[in-house]
Amino acid sequence: MQLFFYNIIVCLVLPFTLVKLLYRGIKNQDYLKNWADRFAIYPKNEKDLWNKRKTLWIHCVSVGETKAIFKLIEKLQRKFPKMHFLITNGTPTGRKVELPNDKNVHRAYLPYDANFLVTKFLQFYQPNIGILVEKEIWPNLINQCEQKKIPLLLINGRLSDESTSKYLTLKNFYTPLLNKLSTICVQNISDKKNFQRLTKNKINVLGNLKFDQSPPKNTLKKSRILKKNLKLDKQTVIVLGSSREGEEEIILHQILTMNMKDITLILVPRHPERFDKVADSLRSKKIKFIRRSQSSVVKNKPSIILGDSMDEMYLYYSLADIVIVGGSFLSYGSQNPIEALKMKKPTIIGPSIYNFKNTIIDAAKANAILQIKDINKLPLVIKKLRSQKAQQTLINNAKEFILKSEGSTSKTIKIISQYF
Repeated sequence: MQLFFYNIIVCLVLPFTLVKLLYRGIKNQDYLKNWADRFAIYPKNEKDLWNKRKTLWIHCVSVGETKAIFKLIEKLQRKFPKMHFLITNGTPTGRKVELPNDKNVHRAYLPYDANFLVTKFLQFYQPNIGILVEKEIWPNLINQCEQKKIPLLLINGRLSDESTSKYLTLKNFYTPLLNKLSTICVQNISDKKNFQRLTKNKINVLGNLKFDQSPPKNTLKKSRILKKNLKLDKQTVIVLGSSREGEEEIILHQILTMNMKDITLILVPRHPERFDKVADSLRSKKIKFIRRSQSSVVKNKPSIILGDSMDEMYLYYSLADIVIVGGSFLSYGSQNPIEALKMKKPTIIGPSIYNFKNTIIDAAKANAILQIKDINKLPLVIKKLRSQKAQQTLINNAKEFILKSEGSTSKTIKIISQYF
């Protein structure tokens, strides 16, 4: 009955999704590309091709989840060389994330979760197995995969206490859906306990796939060139990575109070549609800055750089002497700190951490990351971290923490392999 009402709501909302796409397309033209995928409109001449293929389908909603599966796909390709891999996304930024360059790796958007669109999607691609990454619970998708006897796995699952409380209010709706999943693999014990409150399905604790990520091979080379071109060799470079609305202003204020000419702050907003907005904000405050997209070689060392480019976070972190993790100083629950730790950078994080709570708590316990509860203490912490000894201590601890946390990819492949 609840699924019936869900489908009524989906059908009522569906016409407005096109309006939403057009509206988003005004700010970011990528939303207007490949829009047919979202409504399960596919080339008729390709259907026979997919019928003949053995296909492993993985759905990753956005950037973080897509980056997390890079190693997984590489290893699965070696294990199953004739397999075709269909990677679906929900956002343009996720679709732009680099994946292994191979003719058997295909990209598409997952259609909206309307029954008839899901039917067209599954009939066209004919996946042998489906994989959802982290926390993608789409009722019609899960329901139809069960009906069509397509094994559907949830991997790298995470479920915060806050999300669990919300799901529990609709437990009668979500529990049957979770029970239909073939396998649930989660990141840690806390996630397992939260899922167990919602389902009797077996829960496997395999760790976090993101710990197995590696920076692009040419990152250090590109970093050295960029550092020279931007005249950053003698600067202390601080990177605010994946910042959310309102955070650039408060972090910038704290850095400016330090009044130190040998500090360069790189602001990297989380969402590309905010690049121009942050630039306008800096101009309105009469703050001089340069944009990454418009700089090649500069005449004078910049104090502020706007990192307005996509898929270069590892490059920005490579430039950094100190990293500040965005999303953690206002109530956004933090962004992923693992990339900064993998790059062996002293890393500072704020009080809001619910999206990556267990990872951050574990890293803090290992003294691999510095968490501050009061934004006004940021200048003091930065001054402390300019010490070589303090930096090296954090770096060494981060190395050890990362080493202990790796290995989830191989464990996940063992689970997936059971379905072939």
